[in-house]
Amino acid sequence: MHKVVTVLFLMLLALALALTQSSWAQDKPEEIVVLGRQPGPPMWLVKNGDHELWIFAYLSPIPKGMIWESDKVAAVIARSQEALGLPDIGVKASPLLYLNPINLFRGVRLAKRLSKNPDDKNLEELLSPQLYARFSVLKAQYFPRDKDLEELRPLAAAGQLLRKVQDESGLVPASAVARQIRRLIKRNKGITITPIEVKMEIKGSFGSLSERAETMVESLAPELELACFETQLDRIETDIPAMQRRADSWARGYIDEFRDLPLPEDDGNACMKLILASSEQALIEQLTTDMNELWLRAARNALETNKTTFAVLGMGALLSEKGLLSQLRAQGYEVIEP
Repeated sequence: MHKVVTVLFLMLLALALALTQSSWAQDKPEEIVVLGRQPGPPMWLVKNGDHELWIFAYLSPIPKGMIWESDKVAAVIARSQEALGLPDIGVKASPLLYLNPINLFRGVRLAKRLSKNPDDKNLEELLSPQLYARFSVLKAQYFPRDKDLEELRPLAAAGQLLRKVQDESGLVPASAVARQIRRLIKRNKGITITPIEVKMEIKGSFGSLSERAETMVESLAPELELACFETQLDRIETDIPAMQRRADSWARGYIDEFRDLPLPEDDGNACMKLILASSEQALIEQLTTDMNELWLRAARNALETNKTTFAVLGMGALLSEKGLLSQLRAQGYEVIEP
């Protein structure tokens, strides 16, 4: 669910991003520092008779500087007839939004305005003294000279804090691993690539989309946003060591250790409650349902049709009792865990 929320929130609060690149799926360049080679996680196996679906466990963030030994995954991809992509949300917008250069500047202004607190208030005015004191400690450590952070609404400020803390803690997005997997798939000239992507179509003019973005932001309940902010502070203060251990266990292939450090669940998460209570609730729920059903249909079809199939799924979808792998198991397929 968190993937849907992230894409939707970025779409509405940072519309400018969609106007500066041809695809939201493009990876941002990152600096890779060579620290060591790691095997990465072992793969899950789903069987339907002698038909096999091998699933690579995707995790982000991962250790900075990790060099992934991809030989085992490469061997599976080389003998696969089909590759299922990581479930994702694609954004389809009118070309006029991208081609009109004026929209770029309008989008930047919109994103900045909606990311700030209403009535020009700062965080000290919005947060309780106890919560602001906790925030101030982290800000002094990670953003000592950033005065603009105080002007951001709690949801945006917490997101910036978390990304900075992860980077300082040696954790980076897993985009380099995703690129390597795509390169391995392209080497298999005979493979069928099946994107697992639900298209979110953005209709209307820039003005109508701006109004929609403003409506969503205005619908965010202040008390829920503060609860979300506190949850993010809790994660920064207490979960960073667990994030590091999860990333290290994933990189080294120690899945048993990873199971001892379960991922935070979306259910009951204060930030999820905030977004689900917004004006975009119906869209979020529909996108999530459609994305899960699309993957399950593709997986079942692959298990009926192909001798060997390769897929990528998030670690949470593999380990959760309500995840996609559990749903395949409930439908009678044999699941062999590493």
